[in-house]
Amino acid sequence: MADIRLIATDLDGTFLANDKTFNKALFRTVLEKLKSKNIQFVIATGVHQSRIDILLAGFLNERIAYVTNNGARVVNASGNIIYERTLAVEILQEVQQLLVAFPVKPNRGLVYSTDKTAYVPRAYADIMTQDRRRYFKNIIFFDDVLEIKEPIFKVTMNWQDFDESQFYESARQALGDRVHVTETGTGAIDIVPKGVNKAVALRVLADDMGISMSDIVAFGDGENDLEMLAAVGRPFIMPTASIDGQFDPVIADNNHAGVLKTILNII
Repeated sequence: MADIRLIATDLDGTFLANDKTFNKALFRTVLEKLKSKNIQFVIATGVHQSRIDILLAGFLNERIAYVTNNGARVVNASGNIIYERTLAVEILQEVQQLLVAFPVKPNRGLVYSTDKTAYVPRAYADIMTQDRRRYFKNIIFFDDVLEIKEPIFKVTMNWQDFDESQFYESARQALGDRVHVTETGTGAIDIVPKGVNKAVALRVLADDMGISMSDIVAFGDGENDLEMLAAVGRPFIMPTASIDGQFDPVIADNNHAGVLKTILNII
């Protein structure tokens, strides 16, 4: 590949250990080395910015770029939003109808997300445990999606003890190519705007920086990382990954700082 100019990593199951922590001292070392080599570090995740701000507290003044909501929003290293895609109200209504009709309710939660607010159907209020609440600055309960007045980046639904691929197929049939339906890598399903994925978002960031996709290294572990891994010059896959492909292996798993150790090894 060409010279490394950008390194992007997924969070859950990839950069983060299973307990949602990471080696902060090693991360600081990696960031300093990347800075000295003029290599941009990027978080590319399905989650929203508010959750990232909690997870990466202490590193928010670093020049990190962000691909959030599975590619629906891109923020460059200067903190400028350079790309946003949201779901049309008509689509939100169809998603709502689909979920009402689907026989197995997402018993681990249902959230319509902005970057700061979780809009939750009132019927799911009791599922929003304190653990889930801490990832959003605001939680607003509603009875109908028409009450939501903010742009929605994605709808996330999560089941316990249920094969979520059954809903995946129902959503694909009902909504077709008017949205992008993807698994999150954490047992949930995301519905995001048509044409949105991490690869598209990374290409926006690469264009903003004036670099080629071949200059990019990426790390991932789930289906929502597939497009990104296939699009970059050097893709790495975690040993616990749920996907197949011709990707390089990292040198340790997510519980042993595999991403950070691999970065140090390749730069």
